[in-house]
Amino acid sequence: MDAINGLNHWLDQITLLLEPSQRRELMRRLGQGLRVRFRDRIKQQRDPNGHRFIPRKRDQVGRIKRQGAMFQNIGKQLKTEYSENHAAVGFGGRTGFVASVHQDGKSIRPSKNAKPTQYPIRALVGFSQEDEIYIMKTISDFLAS
Repeated sequence: MDAINGLNHWLDQITLLLEPSQRRELMRRLGQGLRVRFRDRIKQQRDPNGHRFIPRKRDQVGRIKRQGAMFQNIGKQLKTEYSENHAAVGFGGRTGFVASVHQDGKSIRPSKNAKPTQYPIRALVGFSQEDEIYIMKTISDFLAS
């Protein structure tokens, strides 16, 4: 978390040097680039630290309850939001609820008649060291041009 605070301080100093239209363009580039990075990482079934997601539970016969990897299409529903002062990447609506359940490892009822189920933590969004390097490189490239 200290690295993110340091990055925020660094970004605050840079924003003082840029016009509002330049800041908006920089935030747009950062938001779109991070969205692509997050989408690819989710598709590879990896958390921000590079670890594999905890797999689904198996049924009594030993088969995985659903075929295919988790979250294959959820990456397409990542949303970006940006202005001259911020850039945000995340999920909205029902997808946002599902993502928050897995992100935080919450206990919910899958259907109204089912008993509550505890989901393991599967971090879908978050910053890795490579993301921080990407942000710094994008900003330095932007300032150089």
